[in-house]
Amino acid sequence: MISISLQAYLVEIYKMKEENIEISCLKIAKKMNIPIKKSIQAAQRLHYQNYIQYTTYQPIQITPRGEQIARYIISKDRLLYNFLDILQITQNIELEKESMQQCFSDSALNQIEQFVLFINQYPEITNYYKLFLNEQSKMSILEKIPSEDI
Repeated sequence: MISISLQAYLVEIYKMKEENIEISCLKIAKKMNIPIKKSIQAAQRLHYQNYIQYTTYQPIQITPRGEQIARYIISKDRLLYNFLDILQITQNIELEKESMQQCFSDSALNQIEQFVLFINQYPEITNYYKLFLNEQSKMSILEKIPSEDI
């Protein structure tokens, strides 16, 4: 599977292709606000992993495999945003999503997907969950984190 660091590049290339933009390392660098050298290095690594076709002075082409992986990454992001929304997590959403992407296996993501689909089919459960959160229940499984003063 593609490394986390290369996923953003591949998704950006995929989006540019979908927008019918001629793809170059310079355009990727500008779009992602990074140095062109990093964009070139990423393109070379994506090329060697057969996600894109890259040669100097030619437009970058995304391979069918690259498109499939990019769509999977985008759908995984969407799934995790939906999951965080269900859990009523509103702070540091991007950081939480990235942490989850690195930790969860594909089988865990499949189970999360089934849970999100279930919740979407029965939205009243979300309402019960919101009520539960508002009650600030005294029940707890996790121990409290000790303060720094101790």
